[in-house]
Amino acid sequence: GWLAALYARCCQGRAIDAPAAALLTGPPAAGKTSLMSQVMMHVLMMGELIPILIKVQRLQAQLLESPDAFAASWNWVDAYLRIEYGDTPIYRMLRQAMAARRSLILLDGLDEGGAKRGEIEAHVAEVLAPQGHVLLCTSRPAGVTEERFVTFRRLALSPLTEVQQEQALTRRLGGSGAR
Repeated sequence: GWLAALYARCCQGRAIDAPAAALLTGPPAAGKTSLMSQVMMHVLMMGELIPILIKVQRLQAQLLESPDAFAASWNWVDAYLRIEYGDTPIYRMLRQAMAARRSLILLDGLDEGGAKRGEIEAHVAEVLAPQGHVLLCTSRPAGVTEERFVTFRRLALSPLTEVQQEQALTRRLGGSGAR
């Protein structure tokens, strides 16, 4: 809701005092990736923004495999999408949504950037956020360089209780599988 409200302020031409960006942290298996899936569904139902989900592990792999594609692009999300989809209608639609600042860029697992983690963090904080993209990033708490994200809204997931863990396992695996 906060990201959508900030996006609406941008559309109205009102002053923005911080980037439309949030960093969500939580311990392993706290539900960060599941939450990203839920955010995608909510955003699609709202109809204001186009969600673009990027697993940072995959982004890192592409950076290592195709560094020239990233160096030649206006931002790394664009390069990632061009590699993933080629010059197809899907790529052109997503690029147009980004250019119009009508996308919600979801970066899942900043802490999983491997050898490129520092560069990815810097690009998110120093290129994507200043370009005006609406961003939601996830990481384990100790997995990011804190000072890079001081202008981002900070959110934290608490670990699941034992009861919540049991419920999640039962839903996913059934009663006997959860035991």
